[in-house]
Amino acid sequence: MKDSPESIENRERALAQSRSRATSAADAPRDDSATDGGGFNRRNLLKASTLFGGGGLIAQAVLPARASAQQTAPSGAPGAEGPGRLVYKDVLVKARERLYPTCRVCPVCDGVACSGDAGGIAGSGTSMSFQNNFTALQRVKLMMRNVHDVAKADTSTTIFGHKISLPAVCAPMGPAATKFGKGMTQQEWFDSIVGGCVAAGTLGAVGDMLTYPIEDVKRNLKVVERFQGKALYNSKPIPNEIILKWQPEIDATGAAWLSVDIDSGPKSVAQLKELVKAFKMPVVVKGIMRLDDAMRCMDAGVAGIAVSNHGGRRQDHTAGIAEVLPAIAAKLKGKVPILTDGCVATGSDVLKYLALGADIVMVGRHILRGAYGGGAEGVALFMNKMRTELQSAMVLTGVPSVSKIDSSILYV
Repeated sequence: MKDSPESIENRERALAQSRSRATSAADAPRDDSATDGGGFNRRNLLKASTLFGGGGLIAQAVLPARASAQQTAPSGAPGAEGPGRLVYKDVLVKARERLYPTCRVCPVCDGVACSGDAGGIAGSGTSMSFQNNFTALQRVKLMMRNVHDVAKADTSTTIFGHKISLPAVCAPMGPAATKFGKGMTQQEWFDSIVGGCVAAGTLGAVGDMLTYPIEDVKRNLKVVERFQGKALYNSKPIPNEIILKWQPEIDATGAAWLSVDIDSGPKSVAQLKELVKAFKMPVVVKGIMRLDDAMRCMDAGVAGIAVSNHGGRRQDHTAGIAEVLPAIAAKLKGKVPILTDGCVATGSDVLKYLALGADIVMVGRHILRGAYGGGAEGVALFMNKMRTELQSAMVLTGVPSVSKIDSSILYV
């Protein structure tokens, strides 16, 4: 049945009210049950749009509005916009077409619309860990500083000898992501997330499960080789004996570092020591949420830690990353690189995490959207956009370089 003009007008009005709430609720936990005067919330709008054929309306009305404020990349940079080049708002529209319903490509990626969804990229259980990551980061406020002589900030940094264009790299994501949407082969997936990040001057990632068929593991390892080690290699939670079986092949890739997930497969200090001793490349432990765990990693001799709750996809009702990071950084800053992740969507998000004590942030869901929406070019476009945003935010907080970012730019 065709919608009447009145019903379309009502839906658009409710949509505008929903978007207004999404952008003004940074200081309050998001309540998916809260409604406006018309009885709509953002999740219900998304559901209603599907029932009444309004998915196109949502994509056309919401995504371009969000993207228009965030779609520019540095002129001349890989992935930048121009005549005949990809436009970021089109990346988002295409991503939604290919990822729906696993990911709705919401204008604000906060874990609300996908809460309760099993599998995919939604948060675990009620999705509160995902939402806590978002809310905790939004509560962090920047202090503008505008009486200074910083005209252009340097966003580049170095990790384990690799100089990168901005302190953001791809989060470890594996071939399972090809099941999240339509028409993505494993080859295309890794070409997109690694190739796009490399084109933007930073590092990609290859997440792997070493219990996959041997030919699949070898193919994934060759991705790192093909990009000349400009990617981290991540081992999903498996016993050490399986990881060590692949040690020669992993080291041979020249990967930037080996990332080991422990957030759904804990390891003892002795087990971590075993991996550190066996591998020639740096070993980074991912899944740290407590200071005492971070100190145990130091006892094991790891090269770095990643403060992460796996994007809220492993354990429900955890604290937000921005809540636990400062205490860990207070003890370990300058001793080992501190990586982190959790709802990184803009350059200001990167700046906030670095001001809280991180050295490098990892980006997951938004790179996934870029890959599905525009392949390697879509990923490069997003990363370059984020670098431009970071540079602007650094200038407006009076920070000339990444090494000078500290908590003094935060409002407490």
